[in-house]
Amino acid sequence: MKNRSLILVLMVFFGAFLMNQGCTKTQRYRMSEDGKESANLIYPSFIEVQSFDGKSVEGLLSGIIYEGKKEVVFSSGTHTVVLRYYDIWDIDDNDHEKVYSNLITLRFDAEAGNRYKIDVDVPKDRQSALKLASHFDPTIIDERTGNRVSY
Repeated sequence: MKNRSLILVLMVFFGAFLMNQGCTKTQRYRMSEDGKESANLIYPSFIEVQSFDGKSVEGLLSGIIYEGKKEVVFSSGTHTVVLRYYDIWDIDDNDHEKVYSNLITLRFDAEAGNRYKIDVDVPKDRQSALKLASHFDPTIIDERTGNRVSY
């Protein structure tokens, strides 16, 4: 009886945790604290950031359950981001396909207080996703100016 209650409590807690993670508008990863010396990088859910300055960003659960925009908060300076296109597309009711690109490394210089975003075409269907994955060429732009900052 005691084990059954413990299992029930864990299931409720885990369910609430998953709902909280999946319902937020922007999933935020902190590489440094928010403040006047920090900057932000926004990217869509179909971009998987493998590492930011050599550190892992996304956890397994957040990559599986979260489908909104994602944001990394970091200190100003020069940064390296390793990313790829990754999404799952339905083929029919019973089958799906994982579509992903090779890993790409982008470097950029960030100024404190600025917001940056990963600029890439949004695929509208599975065929455009396959094309994007085979020719993945994202850039990082400064949201304020619209200028490319990655190299």
